Amino acid sequence: MMTENLVIRPITEEDRAAVISVEGKSMPHWRYVERVFDQFMSHPTGEFSIAELDGQPVGIAKFTTMPEGSAWVETLRVDPAFQGRGIGKSLYKRFFDIANEQGVDTLRMYTGMQNKVSRGLAEHFGFTLEASFYGANFQFDGSHPNKSHGFKPVTDQTTAADLLMPLSDEWNGFMVMNRTFYRLTSELCGYLVDHGRVFADGAGNVVAFGARFMPDVSQHIGLFGGDAEACLSFAKAEGQARGAQSLACLFPIAATETRAVLQNAGFEETPAGFIVMKGMV
Repeated sequence: MMTENLVIRPITEEDRAAVISVEGKSMPHWRYVERVFDQFMSHPTGEFSIAELDGQPVGIAKFTTMPEGSAWVETLRVDPAFQGRGIGKSLYKRFFDIANEQGVDTLRMYTGMQNKVSRGLAEHFGFTLEASFYGANFQFDGSHPNKSHGFKPVTDQTTAADLLMPLSDEWNGFMVMNRTFYRLTSELCGYLVDHGRVFADGAGNVVAFGARFMPDVSQHIGLFGGDAEACLSFAKAEGQARGAQSLACLFPIAATETRAVLQNAGFEETPAGFIVMKGMV
């Protein structure tokens, strides 16, 4: 590994084109940085990082602080021409440096079940498997009726916590949007309320719903509880009303009933599942 001349620093506006280029080379079929660049740059904590080898941009990564104080490490990309030279490991080391600087003691990441390279890199730094999920998507075709189904935004954190926290075990302790695994805590309930992402109908049915980014591409069911048919019907109508192309839901592998109701509602499973891994500082 030749990383003596490797520099990792925060990304600036002037790096925009280089950042987009690095992702385009490393992830030609799964790109989103161009769409979320401004959002990543405006995050008040954490860091959007670029790795430069002899002045050439070769990698990027994002450290995001979560509502309850843990960190979500994401969007790690390395130019294929420079893979195998320790750049990914150097970006991971930067994650831990930021965590130490900010007093963060827990980091999480996700990857596909079949992505041995990504999982192996995380395990190299002590990350362990925390949970496994399947994914399912519903494609909008304009045929689903736009009905409110009596669901309204929940505007009180205590009410949101009363509705969502009892669902923790059923959803393996997570709420997932845009493949971002949020630990289900009272702090998260407050965050979701502040961002208008909790909906209930007054009959005990509740849905965490919305998008972390790219809402026009997909809306997300973070979790739901109560009458599954009512919850999914609301989510379909609301997602279509928001102009999204699709509706996504990630659910625990052990949640066989949830899997069945999603299938019955016309959702199609993704080809492979996902894992979330946890590392400690």
